[in-house]
Amino acid sequence: MVASCLSQQNAQLHGVNKLSQSRLEAHNKAILEMKKKVGASRDLYSSHLEAVQNVVRLHKANSNACLEEVSALTTSSASSIDEFLASGEETTSSLFDELQNALTSHQREMALFARELRQKFHTTMEQTQEMSEYTSTFFQKLMQESKNAENRAAEANDNQINSIIDFQKTYEAQSKSDTEKLIADLTNLVSCHVRRQHELVDSRLSNFKDAVSSNKTFLDEHVSTVNTLAKDAKRKWETFSMQAENDAREGADFSAAKHCQMELLLQQSVGHAESAFKHCKLTHESLKEMNSKQVADVSSLVKSACDNNEQHDGEVESARTAAEKDVAKNSDEIIQQIDGMSEGEKVFVSQILENVKTHEKSLESFQHDHCCQARCIEDKAQETFQQRYMEYEPTGTTPSKSEPDVPTKDTIESLRAMPVETLVEVFRENNSYESFAAKESKPQQLTRSPLSQVN
Repeated sequence: MVASCLSQQNAQLHGVNKLSQSRLEAHNKAILEMKKKVGASRDLYSSHLEAVQNVVRLHKANSNACLEEVSALTTSSASSIDEFLASGEETTSSLFDELQNALTSHQREMALFARELRQKFHTTMEQTQEMSEYTSTFFQKLMQESKNAENRAAEANDNQINSIIDFQKTYEAQSKSDTEKLIADLTNLVSCHVRRQHELVDSRLSNFKDAVSSNKTFLDEHVSTVNTLAKDAKRKWETFSMQAENDAREGADFSAAKHCQMELLLQQSVGHAESAFKHCKLTHESLKEMNSKQVADVSSLVKSACDNNEQHDGEVESARTAAEKDVAKNSDEIIQQIDGMSEGEKVFVSQILENVKTHEKSLESFQHDHCCQARCIEDKAQETFQQRYMEYEPTGTTPSKSEPDVPTKDTIESLRAMPVETLVEVFRENNSYESFAAKESKPQQLTRSPLSQVN
């Protein structure tokens, strides 16, 4: 029964496998054809999409309008530039006139400034000369006073020396007369005292002479020093006054040269301004010519762009029509092929479902029969080993008890839950030809006496 059930299941599985293989081949073939058609359609669509620019059609009117606006804007810009250049030319002319007037007034002011500066230099030179003359007179007076002081010092020195000599002579005469009168009356002591006084007076007079001589020497040195300083000051002041006069003359000459240079620069500035004015006029004329040429070029470009847009629109329309036809044709073919594949898939799925249902019924019948047989086997085994046989004591000649391995209830339940393919594999492994040969040869080798029946 198990073999017949397994053969039925194998036949059903073989049929399902065969059906699946055939359907898989058909499906792969259909997929390849679909890929080829899709690839061809993709290439065709790519070629059409590269040629078709839908944005050009959508923006055609806007592009033409924008180009017309550009043309109008260019024309208005050209006119506004002309107006601006005209107004700028007037403004530039007025500015250059003002600049020329300003330069002329600046030139007059610079001439007036140079004249005033020259007058100031002359005034400064006169003042410096007057100061030099006054200082020279002052130094001459100072030298004269120094000479007078020197003469007065010499006279005072001579008077002092003469007074000292007269005093010395008078004192000597008076002392001599007094000495002669007192010689008779005085002793040697008085004579010694007079001599000491005479020596004291001589020493005092000599000291006074030395002091007068030193004062005269100091006055002579002071007068010579003052004379030297006065001469040096006079010489330095003359040098300074001459240097100041020369500097003033050089400053006047430098100012005159600078004034001439500034007048030359002003004349050059006026010439540059006139050249710039001429260049500005020439630039304006060139700009007007360029502007007119640019307007003409832009107008021609706008016209050419409009014509190109019209031509491009026609080409896009024809390309779009061809693309729509090809797309419709390829879409219909792909839809038909997809419908055919869908019908075939439906038939294939229905056949597989029928085979699966048949297989499910066979498995349920096999499971039911297997459960019944297993239950019968279990009952028979229990009846055999519990009622008909008894236990016995082994003897020396009697071999040991050998009982078959009877499966338990849990083992039977686990076997029921196992798939049929697994049961077949386990059965084949446990009941091979070698195991049957071993089981047949084993009872021949181990012989024993029959078991005694209970009843």
